[in-house]
Amino acid sequence: MTVRTVLARLRECLSLELLAACAVSACLALSQSAQAQKQSATLIFGQEAPPPTLDPHFSTSVSTRNIAMHIFEQLVTRDDANAVIPELAESWTISPDGLTYTFKIRGGLKFHNGKTMTSADVKASFERYKRMAIAKVTLAPVVSMAAPDPATFVIKLDKRQPVFLDELSAFVVPIAIIPSEQAEREGGKLELIGTGPMQFVEWIPDSHIRLKRFEDYRPDTRYKGSAGFGGQKKVWFNSVDFKIVKEPGARVAGLESGQLQIIEDLPTESAKRLAGNKNIVIHDLKNNWLHGAWVNHHRAPTSDLRVRRAIQIALDMEEIMEISTDGAYTLQPGLQYPGNPYYVKNGEALYNAKDPKKAMALLKEAGYKGEKLVIITNSSYQSIYKAAQVVAEQLKAIGIKVRVDVFDWATALTHRRNKEAWNLWFTGQGTGPAVGPFSALKDVVSPQLNQFVADPTVDKLFSELIAGETFDTRKATFGKFQERVYDQVLFLKFGDLTRKQATRSNVKGFAPYRIPRLSNVWVEG
Repeated sequence: MTVRTVLARLRECLSLELLAACAVSACLALSQSAQAQKQSATLIFGQEAPPPTLDPHFSTSVSTRNIAMHIFEQLVTRDDANAVIPELAESWTISPDGLTYTFKIRGGLKFHNGKTMTSADVKASFERYKRMAIAKVTLAPVVSMAAPDPATFVIKLDKRQPVFLDELSAFVVPIAIIPSEQAEREGGKLELIGTGPMQFVEWIPDSHIRLKRFEDYRPDTRYKGSAGFGGQKKVWFNSVDFKIVKEPGARVAGLESGQLQIIEDLPTESAKRLAGNKNIVIHDLKNNWLHGAWVNHHRAPTSDLRVRRAIQIALDMEEIMEISTDGAYTLQPGLQYPGNPYYVKNGEALYNAKDPKKAMALLKEAGYKGEKLVIITNSSYQSIYKAAQVVAEQLKAIGIKVRVDVFDWATALTHRRNKEAWNLWFTGQGTGPAVGPFSALKDVVSPQLNQFVADPTVDKLFSELIAGETFDTRKATFGKFQERVYDQVLFLKFGDLTRKQATRSNVKGFAPYRIPRLSNVWVEG
C-alpha cells in the first residue's frame, strides 16, 4: 500500500473515531508494507562477466568490485562527488607536519563471522595491502602503522603527501578491512569475511554468486542514505544473486521476462526498442569507462616505439567507437572526463590522427618484417570484443599481421599477467579515471607495470603528483603524465563509452553508478 493510498483512506473517515481507527489501520498498513520490503526474497542482478576473484586487494576488475563492495568496507571512502568521507572511521586528525594520520574507529561493528572489529583488524588489513595488493604503491610512503588501543589506528609517512586521504579512499583496488587472522592469506585466497551489509553465501561458476543480508550490520546513521560507496546502507532482500549472463540478448530477455530485476549493461539497440516499455526503466550512465587497450612494451613488435606510434596514428577512433558501442560514445583526448578538475588535453595531437600513410612509413622505418601482433580481448564485454575486431582490421590495412585471441573475462585477466602472451590488451579503463588522476596513474606506475617495462619518467611524475602542495601544481603534473602516455604509447584510448543500465519498473531506490549499489534498493508490489 502506498502512502498516497493511505492518505486517501484517512480522508474518507468522517468522524474523529473513524479517523483514529483509520490512522491506526494506515500505520499498520505502512508497517506491514515496510516489513514486506525487508523480507523480499531474492533480488537478481544480471552481470556481464564472472569475477577473476572476490579478493578486493587482488583485483582491478569491475566484475570483482560489483560484488566485493557489498561484502567489504573501507576506513574512508568516496561520496557521489568523489569527496573523501568516513566509513569505518569515526574521525581523523592530521599532525601539523602532515606526517601522522590518527583515525578513530567506529565502535560496535562486527564482521560476518561475529567478531567485533577493532583497530587491530584495520592495521592487519593495511599491512596485508602494503605487502601484496595490486595497488600497494598507495601505501609506499607509509613507514609505520600502530593500533595503540582498540579504537585508534595511527599511520606515519616518510614525507608529506597532501593527497594521502584521496589515495586511501580510492576504490579501484580498495583497502578493504578484513579480520586480522586473514592477513597472512595470499592474493585470491582470502576468506570472504567483511563488515559490509551483505555476506558471502556461495559461488557457483558460470551461474551466480549469492550474498545474503548481514543481520548484525549496523547502518551508519551519520548519513540519510547512500553516499557513493558509503552512507547509511539498508538491505531490503534476504539474498541477492549476481547472475552471470554473458550474452547481451539473454540479459535483455531476462529483464523483459522479470527473471532479472536489474542488468548492468543494456545494448543501445535494445534500449531503443524498450524505450516505451512501462515495465522497464532505463538509466544512462555517461562516461562509464575509457574504451581502449594497454600496449605491451616488452614483446615485439610493440617493443619498438616506432611500431607503437604507427599503430597509434593509424587508428580511426570514430569508426572503432561507432561500431563497438552502437553509437553510445563521445570522442575527446583526455584521460579524465570534461568537467573533471583534472581534465587536460596534453597529447591531443596524437589522438585520432587517422594517418595510415604516415603509419606505414613508420613501420618501414622500424624495419617491421611481419612479426605477429597478438590482441587479447574477451567475449564477456561485447563492446570490448567488437573494438578488438575493428582495430585488427585497421591494423591489417597498414600491413601488420594480427592475431586476435578471445577469452572470457577472467581468463583474459590471467593472460594479461603473461608478458609474452600479447601486444595489445583490450579493456574498459573505468573507475580509475572516473575518480581522479591518482588512481589513473597506478596502472602504469611501478610495480603495476601493465607494459612490463618500467618507465622512470612516469614513476617520477607519480611521485611529484602525490607530493604536490597545490591543486595547480598537481594538475600541471597530471598534464605531463597524460602527455607521456601519448608520447610513449602506454595506452591507446579510443573514446568514452556511455553505458545504459536498466531495472524493472517496480525496482525502487536504484541510482546508476559506476559500480551498482544494491543497498537502499527495494521492490514494490
